[in-house]
Amino acid sequence: RFANPALPDTVGRVGRQPLRKLSRHERFVGPAAEAAERGLGVGALVTAMAAALRFDEPDDEQSVDLQRRLRAETPDELTASVTGLDADHPLYPLVREIVEERQSELGVA
Repeated sequence: RFANPALPDTVGRVGRQPLRKLSRHERFVGPAAEAAERGLGVGALVTAMAAALRFDEPDDEQSVDLQRRLRAETPDELTASVTGLDADHPLYPLVREIVEERQSELGVA
């Protein structure tokens, strides 16, 4: 759709509201959690979640809040509060890892 000028779409529109998109029963975490529970691969969905963690748009309220929280919360706090996953869920360590990676990129120790 990005290559077709008849279907204009912007990164801002696709990426907006990352907190909603990373919540338990939404686009990324919902299907990934179900797949992980069934022992299926979740690599592409986790990669998409990592991209959502990098969405940094000053005009998007959720983006601003997410970037603030990445700097203020521990990986466990953020993973649990944003995704709604329990620490014993099979997807949890994969999401925690991408949260930790994003925090490292931001210089959060």
